[in-house]
Amino acid sequence: MSNLKEIRGRISSVKSTLKITSAMRLIASAKLHSATNAIENMLPYEQALRRLLADLPVRMKSRNRAGDDRAVILITSNQTLCGSFNANLLKAFHSKGYDKSGTVVYAAGKFGMKALRKEGYRIVDCCAMAARPDYDASCALADRLVADFEAGKLCGVTVIYAHYANSASQPVLVSDYLPFECDDCAREDDGTEFIIEPDAESVLEELIPKVLRLRLHTIFLDAAAAEHAARTLAMQIASDNAEELLKELSLQYNKLRQQEITSQILDLAAGSVE
Repeated sequence: MSNLKEIRGRISSVKSTLKITSAMRLIASAKLHSATNAIENMLPYEQALRRLLADLPVRMKSRNRAGDDRAVILITSNQTLCGSFNANLLKAFHSKGYDKSGTVVYAAGKFGMKALRKEGYRIVDCCAMAARPDYDASCALADRLVADFEAGKLCGVTVIYAHYANSASQPVLVSDYLPFECDDCAREDDGTEFIIEPDAESVLEELIPKVLRLRLHTIFLDAAAAEHAARTLAMQIASDNAEELLKELSLQYNKLRQQEITSQILDLAAGSVE
């Protein structure tokens, strides 16, 4: 049985851990609030562009490409302590059975980059984009991928990321980014009619690159919100477990302390009788 000194040491350790997890939960919650505001401000614009694209009569079909490589954008986190967030993303990646010789991984997140680099995949470091999504960086990456795709260096681009559904749910999504099909845009009958000038082909030429850039940036914002939500939930669970353990240790300490006091009283009583 543990003595009082050992239990006091464990109680002190649990209290210190509880302070850390509570602070990390508050930080992650604040970051989640900022991330959700950013994506909520971005989504209406992105959805409006896609609705406009869906209304255009011209459709841009994909063509056969000479490229053999496939680019995979894997968005994990730069830091741990977010539950099964990163493990689920890597599981989704491996479930696709990508060939190492024919796959280029654009790793946005140190966790995924380190894991796949050890496995022998070709890695392009994009970890800075996972830490803080930036529109200019997203546009630069989108333009680079489109240029490689158009030049025949890539046969396609896939994005694997966690979607922020709500604070308790961050499902992993596997989405094809390229080739891009205008028919993929969902058409919503909201009564809005667009006037296309000067013609549909000219509008498409300007609109499709904007949609691709905005879509990639929206994905990065979504993944960032999912990461902060996962970390908030993980730290909340850790804090709850620490509080529960603290109660158990306090109860155990009080019982042992009471037994010690009772034993001392009995010893005094026995000594006085003698």
